[in-house]
Amino acid sequence: MIQAIQKKGGFTLVEIMIVVAIIGLLAAIAVPSFIRARTRAQATTVLNEARQVDAAKDQYALENNKTGTVTPAFSDLTPYLKQGSHLATNNGADTLGNAFVINAVNTNVEVSPTTQSSVSAATGGTTFWGPYS
Repeated sequence: MIQAIQKKGGFTLVEIMIVVAIIGLLAAIAVPSFIRARTRAQATTVLNEARQVDAAKDQYALENNKTGTVTPAFSDLTPYLKQGSHLATNNGADTLGNAFVINAVNTNVEVSPTTQSSVSAATGGTTFWGPYS
């Protein structure tokens, strides 16, 4: 009698370990990039919020004939922000929860130094913030 030899299919332990090692290596390369991209997105959001607050300050100054060293309160600017938005409902705090420095009508809004330092790894320093630093 001739018995047919049945070959069992499947992966060996070494093959599975190699695949797991490759996946681990790819994850180790990708995760820091994802974290940096997330931080950069937060910084960009804060920068756009600073632009919106600065535009609201300009519109407030134009409509109320304010010039020079008049410094509006954030409550003066809320009518010029989109109602219900994160910025309008957060009392002048940015996405990371730090307050903007409003300054006088003739100077730009400033992003909080705490916010700038918390996202500095992704922004490359103060040049990212432009006139809002």
